Order: sequence, then structure tokens, then C-alpha cells
Amino acid sequence: MFETAGVARTERSVINWCQPNRQGITRLDSYYDPNERKYYITPQSVEAVIQEEVQRAKKSPEMPTSEDFRSPVAHVKHTRTAATGVASDPQRIQELERENFDLKITNRAKEIVIERMQKERDGLIEKLLVSSRTVGQLETKLNRLEAPK
Repeated sequence: MFETAGVARTERSVINWCQPNRQGITRLDSYYDPNERKYYITPQSVEAVIQEEVQRAKKSPEMPTSEDFRSPVAHVKHTRTAATGVASDPQRIQELERENFDLKITNRAKEIVIERMQKERDGLIEKLLVSSRTVGQLETKLNRLEAPK
């Protein structure tokens, strides 16, 4: 049907149109038969896709031309304020410095909390290992006492 309409497509592209895209929508209405490993496609969806492809071909009959090689590029002049993105306003600079200082304090406080949590975790793991050994020793003693003589 694609070839007779003058919109030749490969089998692979038709199979891709039968599978759901990122949004979960298929371009062609189809049913996949796992026994025969074939897609059964409705003729109405094929006609709709053919019309879409014909419209797409009408919109862009040829590839857009690119710039000539070695075409001159206009020089762009950047001012200091535009390049840095910071105006020379002293109030704005002072505000940014204060914000930067606050962020440094916050990051240091986070590092201290993380270090304390790691030390606490290490201590808990050590206590757990000691407790596990003690329980294992007690179970062994209990098994020896209960063993038939």
C-alpha cells in the first residue's frame, strides 16, 4: 500500500510504527501475533499514515540548503558586564557575596553532620558485630547443654 501510494517505506520503519513510542502511542493500529511473529495492521491506519507522509513530503520537497563554506562571520563584541552576567552594581555584588558566604557555611554544616552520622553508623555496626558474636556463643553453649548424653 505504501509503494502504490508513492510513499515507499522499509519494513523496519513500518514495524517501528507498530510499536509504542515514548508516550505509549503507536502510529499504526496493529496487533502482534506472537505465534506467527507478525503484525496485523488495519487498513484505515495505513491510509492515515500515508496521508501524513504525503503531507510531510509536500512541506519539505528538498533538503534546506546550508551556509556556504567559509562564509564570513560577523564579529560579536562582548562587554564585561554581559560576559560575566553580573552588573557593576555594588549592592548586587554585596548580595551575591553574602549569598556565597551563606552557602559555604551551609555546606560546612552538612559535612559536619555527615561525618557525625558516619561515626555513629560505624559505632552501631561494631556494637552489632559484638552482639552477634555473643549471641552465637550463647547459642553454641545452649546447644551443648541440650545435646543428649
